[in-house]
Amino acid sequence: MSSKPQIKAKRANGLLHALMRQRWFWLVIALALMSAMPAFVGMSWVSLFCEILILAVAASALNLLIGYTGMISFGPAGLYAVGAYTTAVLIVIADMPFGLAMIAGPLVAAVVSLIIGWFCVRRTAVYFALLTLAFSQLIHTIIFKWYGLTGGDDGMVDIVVPGFLSSMDSYYYFALVCTALCLLAMYIIVNSAFGKALLVIRENPGRAEFIGINVRRYQLMAFIMQGFFLGFAGSLQCGFLCNVFPPIANWTKSIEIIISCLLGGMYHFLGPFVGAAVYMLLEKVVMGFTESWSLVLGLVVIFLVLFFRGGIAGFVSDKMQAARREAI
Repeated sequence: MSSKPQIKAKRANGLLHALMRQRWFWLVIALALMSAMPAFVGMSWVSLFCEILILAVAASALNLLIGYTGMISFGPAGLYAVGAYTTAVLIVIADMPFGLAMIAGPLVAAVVSLIIGWFCVRRTAVYFALLTLAFSQLIHTIIFKWYGLTGGDDGMVDIVVPGFLSSMDSYYYFALVCTALCLLAMYIIVNSAFGKALLVIRENPGRAEFIGINVRRYQLMAFIMQGFFLGFAGSLQCGFLCNVFPPIANWTKSIEIIISCLLGGMYHFLGPFVGAAVYMLLEKVVMGFTESWSLVLGLVVIFLVLFFRGGIAGFVSDKMQAARREAI
């Protein structure tokens, strides 16, 4: 017969295994590790992880459109830049407090998304993707040419943030809290009835229309939501760097966000977060050895397409499920 200590040990192991199967368990662990991270690494790593958090918000926002609605967008950088420049303009020109300016950034991005989305959702597949790219480049051109408001190619510098956010550590914790709140909001969205309707549209728009779902309206709402969170990421970036320049609206920034989304796995909620972390860490490591970052990135994308079609998160998830089946 088993002794009481052995029974207790078995129960404890069972409880631990049950916890490890819960997503929120790993989220709590990750949050705890990221909260403690500034105490163990240098300032450059804190800065890097802050960039990862900002990119993770942007990639997760884009995934609302790509992974959950099945609409490929080539122009997330435009809405990202709208949020960043709105915050910068309100702080520098309108002398608005940072908090209000940061709230205004995603709201303005959502309004711009409504206007752009109204045109884009009337087209599908490659035509939708090209329209989003065209509008994004239009935003880039406006930012680049409108010297009176945006500073043109000179950008906007010396953006003032509150004193309690002036240090790298403090802004990192601020970005961590904002990222957690954004991810929580997006998690609630994708697990709501609205999110389930988006999945139906992704799998079969025609059948979704047949059962009474207004496909175009849902797609427009998804477009607006991704614009809001992209604008929020842009506002975070504005406060982090204390400057904004036109390249954040260019297609190269869109590629960065898209690859982060695909690298982690667009069919997994935390996939874009994983992709953003891997992308930024890989860039830092590679740039330390060679300037041929574009070559390495191209090879990574080829390898991803050929062998990791579900992204890193998808690959890990498949392996974990296979291990569970074998254990059973």
